[in-house]
Amino acid sequence: MTDLSNPSDLPKRRMQSLYARSEQVQKRHQKGLALRILGISAITVVLFFLCVLLWSIVSRGIPALWQYQAEIELYYDPAILNENGGEVTPEELADVSLRSGFERGIYANSLKATIEAAGIDVMATVTARYADRAEEILAQAGLMDGAGVPLSDLRNGAVAGGDVARIFGQAGSALRGAQSALEGDDVAAANTALEAAVTALSGAGFASAASQVQAIADGITVDAMPAAAAALAQTGLQSALLDAAGLMRQPAEFDDAALASMIYAANRRDTRDYLVANPNLVGETEFTGVPVAISLTRYLTGELQGRGQADMPPGFGLGHLAMADAMVEADIINRHFHWKFFTNLYSQSGEITGIGPALMGSLYMMLVVLVFSLIFGVAASIYLEEFAPKNKFTDFIEINIANLAAVPSIVFGILGAAILFALTDLGITTSIRGTALLGGFVLSLMTLPTIVIATRAALKAVPPSIREAALGVGASKVQAMFHHILPLAAPGILTGTIIGIAQALGETAPLLLIGLSVSTGADLLSSPFSGGLLEQTQSMPTVVYLLAQNEDAPVREGLAQSAIIVMLALLFLLNFLAIILRRKFERRW
Repeated sequence: MTDLSNPSDLPKRRMQSLYARSEQVQKRHQKGLALRILGISAITVVLFFLCVLLWSIVSRGIPALWQYQAEIELYYDPAILNENGGEVTPEELADVSLRSGFERGIYANSLKATIEAAGIDVMATVTARYADRAEEILAQAGLMDGAGVPLSDLRNGAVAGGDVARIFGQAGSALRGAQSALEGDDVAAANTALEAAVTALSGAGFASAASQVQAIADGITVDAMPAAAAALAQTGLQSALLDAAGLMRQPAEFDDAALASMIYAANRRDTRDYLVANPNLVGETEFTGVPVAISLTRYLTGELQGRGQADMPPGFGLGHLAMADAMVEADIINRHFHWKFFTNLYSQSGEITGIGPALMGSLYMMLVVLVFSLIFGVAASIYLEEFAPKNKFTDFIEINIANLAAVPSIVFGILGAAILFALTDLGITTSIRGTALLGGFVLSLMTLPTIVIATRAALKAVPPSIREAALGVGASKVQAMFHHILPLAAPGILTGTIIGIAQALGETAPLLLIGLSVSTGADLLSSPFSGGLLEQTQSMPTVVYLLAQNEDAPVREGLAQSAIIVMLALLFLLNFLAIILRRKFERRW
């Protein structure tokens, strides 16, 4: 037995309160706090950009669903539909020209009659707008002393726009001659041109401008001519008078065709087909809303300011803006919810474009994906998880399934194109190319790996005791699987399937490679049970892409976002359905 050490020889330990944190504990807490701050910051940044993205889509897409329409009394004039007189037959209606019979006939006359019935004087309204713009230009150049009377007479209808244009044009031409003479080296010619300009301005009533030109002309020499030319150009008198003269000529060019261009009346094949189906409407008047031209929509939404002709789209002028304001004030043009956007075919014309066939095509393809992927995906998962022998071959299959889940979607499009090439040799490509059946089949191939992985994970999540208990009471492996394990794994299987379908809904590249695009001339599909799956169709992602490439801003920045909102709504609906199914069938152990 050894002696105990003397307690006084042991090292003294520093006493520390249990309520005080040690230095190591403080460092751990600091690291944990830093990680929490980093995580919260990352989530905040992600949510911020997500909110910005959603706001940019919703703030543009929702207003675009309200369309400006001109509410007119459409008169189906028999004299236009049948120039020979007599009863108009459906066969004759089918041969009526869309341009002369409807665009420049039925629609143009009905719009003009509606405007006149509202008490709007077309020529006076157009002339007043051009006169106001000319007055702004002349006022900026200090020419209102001579422009006030002609413009007032023009508004009152005492003189024609051509007469006022002649007054402004002659004065502007004289100034242009003086400007050209000053840019030369002939002093005598310059003096003569300046005197002619002063005389023209004085005769037109522009006394202030005449004084300015006279001041430039006084004591002019060869050396002073460049400075005099610069001084004359700096006054802006020439450009103001010539621009005002050009504006005064415009009201005479605003004819019935220009008035009809304010609404979308071109290629109204839908109206002709409607009359063919309802020939009794010939000679009757029908109150209807007609979409306004896309350029007019730009003005009414504030995108187009309309300050000058240079800012205007081709074939559009201040007269159209004046008539638009008058029609809005008369309650002829109003905004209505664009229901036909959800049923119309895709078109380059933003006034009548829609997502009808694309929406139906995407839904039909999702139906095909659901059937193919659910059946074959679940069957493959059950076999691999419960019945397949564990060897190198099944390991090879499992690895490839995991790899296929990460393969880019365009690879599956190439596979679909290869299927098309194979079918070409059989002579049946034209009957299946661009159909919902082929599109759904290609998307099913892309979705299968995701569903197989999700289904196997759901099967593994079922407690082994369930399987063992079923086998213990005499059930076969098949009975144990289909009577006990599969029902318990159903929530996870349905969730994985729906998420896979939602992923397939937004795919574009595979569908383009198999000819499923807007160039197929697709119409609204029939029932899937009556051949609708074998009809030419469209898809939502391709239509969204083409809407975003449209040259018109209301379509590119508005309706494209509206189509995206429809896709997002479908995705949210599918994810919401997955949550509901999981909560309904889920069992906790």
